[in-house]
Order: sequence, then C-alpha cells, then structure tokens
Amino acid sequence: LVYVPETHTRNGDHRLQLAVLRALPKPGLALGVEWFQARFQPALDDFVAGRIDEAEMLERTQYFSRWGFDYRLYRPIILYAREHHIPIIALNASRELTDAIRDRGIAALQRPLSDELPDSYDLEDEAYDRKLREVFARHRRKGARFDRFREVQLTWDESMAQAVSRYLAADPQRRMLVLAGRGHIGGRHGIPNRVTRRTGLRGVIVAGYGEDQPPREQADFLVLEPDRPLPPAGLIGVLLDLADGRITVKGFTPGSAGRAAGLLPGDRILAVDGRPTGSFARFKLELLERRPGDTVALTVQRERDGRTLRKRVTVTLKGPSDGGGASPHRR
Repeated sequence: LVYVPETHTRNGDHRLQLAVLRALPKPGLALGVEWFQARFQPALDDFVAGRIDEAEMLERTQYFSRWGFDYRLYRPIILYAREHHIPIIALNASRELTDAIRDRGIAALQRPLSDELPDSYDLEDEAYDRKLREVFARHRRKGARFDRFREVQLTWDESMAQAVSRYLAADPQRRMLVLAGRGHIGGRHGIPNRVTRRTGLRGVIVAGYGEDQPPREQADFLVLEPDRPLPPAGLIGVLLDLADGRITVKGFTPGSAGRAAGLLPGDRILAVDGRPTGSFARFKLELLERRPGDTVALTVQRERDGRTLRKRVTVTLKGPSDGGGASPHRR
C-alpha cells in the first residue's frame, strides 16, 4: 500500500505519481484515486476493459464538472493504467452527499443519501481537528459552520479510506497505489490512519518536496521533483451553454479569440477540424493539447433569419492571459 499525495495543480506531483506507478510491480496492483466519485465506478471499469473510449469515460464520470482540474495533469496516469490493465478505483464521496452534509448535517440525512455514508468515523484525532480548524480559519466563508465543514472533511476521508480498505480486503494478493490531495494524505491524519484502523495496514507515503510543500513529518520518503509547469493551453475564449448535450456559445471572455474569428452567441459547435464533438468531453479532448497560436477550424450551426446555416470558423487560439479562461464551461 503506497500513497503519493498531490497539490492538484502541481505538475511535479503528478509526474512523481506516474513514476511510482511505473515502478510498482503490476500483478495485483490497483490505482485508487480521489479524482472520481465512487458512484461512477462502472464507467472506469468499462474504460480500463476497453469497452468505452476516453471521451465517454470522462462524460460518464462527469470529470469536467465534478473534478475540473486541468485534465492534462491526470491524463498520462489514467492512460498508463488503461494500457497496463490496472484497475482504477474511484474513492471519492459523491458531491450530492457532501453538499447535503454541508447544508443539513449528517444527522439530518435521509435515504438514499444516508446509505452512502461510510461505516464509521474516527472523531478522536485531535491533530486532525487542529489541522481542520487552521484550514477553516484561512478559508472561512460568511455563514459557514465549522461542525459542518468537519463533517464534510471526515466524510471525504472516511469514504476514501473505506473504499481502499474494502478493495484490499477482498483479496490478500491485492495492492494499491493511492493518489489524493496532500490534505487527505500528509501526516497520515486523513486517509492513511483510517485505512490502518480498518485493516491494520500502515502503508508508505512518498511525497514530492519543494519549498512550498509540507515538512518531513508529512511523508515517509521525500523526492526532489521539480514542478515543471505545463505549457499554456490554447483557448478559444468562449463561455458555453451545455444544456441538452449541446455545445452552444453563450458569451465571450475579454479579448476572445473566438469572437475575433467570427463566432456569435447562439452558435452550436458541431466539429473541431472536421471531427464531430458530440459531447463536451470530446470537445475538450480535441483542444487539450493545443497551444496559443495554433489554429482550429470549428464547424458551427447558426440560426439566422429563420434559416439554419452551417459555417466554418477558423480560430487562432490565445493563451489564458490573452483572453482565455479556465472554468469547465469556458474554452
């Protein structure tokens, strides 16, 4: 059992995660990740088995709306797991569950959401509570309650620990590499101690080290791994309406490349460089590795004077500082 924590936006951490995954013996190995919620496990199973492609996996797991971090950081790990037939185990609690806890508290939950709660909670970890109070004080929002914040954090950590424990308990030959945020792994107060409570397994934490990273006691091994940030993404600079499975332009960012190229609000994007999009995930994948200065040809459907037209709009992509954006509905 090995844990490699991440700062979600730090490429160096994800490079280390991939390096550890490559180094581990493959028989019996599974990859447990925070990035997907447990209710979407069937989609991950279908993806690793080759029954669906990458875009359908991302669509079915709702990756871009539920996790949303730059998929370029995670893609090499996910594709490596598929290539080597390594099961990807979705560890995270559902957004529906954690939102309900944040709004109403655990005690007020009713079925079916209450059925998603982990089987037990450790409420006696004082160091864990101190850490949560520090985080809550730094990021406190108006009207927020610490008791609800604590319940959500505990539910995340206990749910992920339970998923790890159950997977390993099903077969003594199973092993797992767990990838999750530093707050869930560092110092063992999140997932690791809760897995130990359930299974007796301590596991090993391997973490990247940097001046902005936690001190030595947060991990068993520290690795000097430079961050090497990703290159800027090439962006169209449009706000999108994704209702009814369509990809429709509803607005533009300042300095938008798409608006300069002739896109209009209401345009429905049908294809990128002649390849049908079909879904937001396919649209994102088509643009994923594009850089500022690259050109893309968008096929759009436009309604004008009662007629439905198809047009080809060629866009020269810009960087984030030049009129792009980063939200799931901005590209």
